[in-house]
Amino acid sequence: MDDGPAEGYAPISGTGLGYDVFAPLWGILELGAVAASGSGPLEFVSLAGFVAGHRDELDRLLAVVRDIGDFSAETMAIFEQQGGWTDGRAVTPEYLLMYSGCIEAYPPAVGDPLVLRRMVRMGSDLQLATLMHALVGAAVVRGRPGLAAAPELVVGAVRAAGSLLALDSDHLASDVFRMWRVKFLPDILRPDAPTREGAKAGLRQFAHALEARIDR
Repeated sequence: MDDGPAEGYAPISGTGLGYDVFAPLWGILELGAVAASGSGPLEFVSLAGFVAGHRDELDRLLAVVRDIGDFSAETMAIFEQQGGWTDGRAVTPEYLLMYSGCIEAYPPAVGDPLVLRRMVRMGSDLQLATLMHALVGAAVVRGRPGLAAAPELVVGAVRAAGSLLALDSDHLASDVFRMWRVKFLPDILRPDAPTREGAKAGLRQFAHALEARIDR
C-alpha cells in the first residue's frame, strides 16, 4: 500500500519513490542492451529484445523492488508503461550520455567501440549507485520491511541489476555500496545539510547495516 512514510518523515508519495527507483532501472536496461550487443552500432541495439530476453530476471528484480518500497500495483505499473520498450523506443546517444553522466563530450562518438564501452562502464557504475540510493531511500522512508530485512533485499536487488549489465563479480555489491556511500551520503549527512535529523539517523542506521552485510 502507498499509504505514507514511516513516522518522523515528511510525506512522500509512493509514486514519487517509485520514480526514484525506476529511473536508474530504466537506465540499467538501456545500458545492458548496449553491453549485450558487444558495443556494436546503436541502430542494431533492441531495448525491447533485451527486456524480452531477460523478462524472468527482471520480474524477480521487480518483485524485490516492490517489497522494499511496499509499492502498489498502480505504482509498479509505471515501470512498464513508461519504460519505452513497448513503444519501440530506440537507444540513442543522448540517452546514453545522460545515463553515463556526460563522461563524453556532446555529441558522443558512439561509432567508436572504445567510447561506447567507456559510456556503458561509467553508466553502469552511476546507475547502480543511484539505484542503491533510491532503494535505501524507499526502505528508510517507508519503514518496511524494516532494518532487519531490508538491507538483504537491497543487496539482492543491486546484484540482480548488475546481472542485467553482465556484471557478476563477487564484489559487485561491495563496490556499489562504496560508490553510493561516497557519492550520496556526505551531502545528506553533513551537519549543515537540510535533511531532517530523523532522516539522517535512519540513513546512518541503514548504511551501517549495509556495511555489516557487505563491506568486509
